[in-house]
Amino acid sequence: MSTQKLWIAALASSLAFAAIAADDARGLRADTVVNGKPISQNHITLLSASFSRERGLQEGEAEVAARAELVTQELLAQAARKEGLEKKPQLADQLAYQERAILSRAYLEYYFEKNPITDAELKKSYEFNRANGKIVELKLRQILVASESEARGISDQLAKGGDLVALAKANTQDPGGQSNGGDLGWFRPDIFVDHNFSDAVVGLKKGQISKPFRSRFGWHVVKVEDGPRKVVKPESFEALTDPAKEAIRQKTAQLQLEALTQKLAASAKVARGDALAANASSTLTR
Repeated sequence: MSTQKLWIAALASSLAFAAIAADDARGLRADTVVNGKPISQNHITLLSASFSRERGLQEGEAEVAARAELVTQELLAQAARKEGLEKKPQLADQLAYQERAILSRAYLEYYFEKNPITDAELKKSYEFNRANGKIVELKLRQILVASESEARGISDQLAKGGDLVALAKANTQDPGGQSNGGDLGWFRPDIFVDHNFSDAVVGLKKGQISKPFRSRFGWHVVKVEDGPRKVVKPESFEALTDPAKEAIRQKTAQLQLEALTQKLAASAKVARGDALAANASSTLTR
């Protein structure tokens, strides 16, 4: 999973478990015990919420159904362990996959608890840019597609004189763009949620078309139709809408996450499995 997709998953839902389950020790208490193995209240709460959402069950009905389902699962899991199934390579691999996902998201929660993004921090940065005339806007038109190859194909067509409006109506995956030819109107990079998009357009001048680039939304080709121009008397941080403040927060978190993962990767030893197998084979033949 890419860094930005990992961040989206962590930000949007974090751990569903943490979002739904009790936030104190009560949630860890055993609700039901099966052959000495506890099923916590958190597990009941989590599955109950799922049943309420997906099956339309009322709270009490959902809890009863969840408890019965988890007891059945626990009985089957105990039978599996009795047969040693958890030691089979394929099952062990599935468990490792789930454990990795849970731990990685748990670490993101831990990291942002230890390094919170405060309104004071966001305000300081925003007000510095406001005071120094660094808040700008650009009038943009874009084509949004799913893959790099599609974006490069569109970029090639534009380089040969293709009409961006017509290409947007025919190709963009932005629903609004299909009707208005990809018109995004006046865009402020400072209050947009994804820094990859903002970074790609801030250096462009009027009439320029970007090279294909990727954001959390997909692959973009963007044209600057007007601007950039300074925003006249931009509002204070306090006057920003809640969605604008949340966009700044998400973009700041995205940058922090990327810095974190780059730091971890810099000190990590990463090798492809086929390379390891090749090295092992050459060692054996010596």
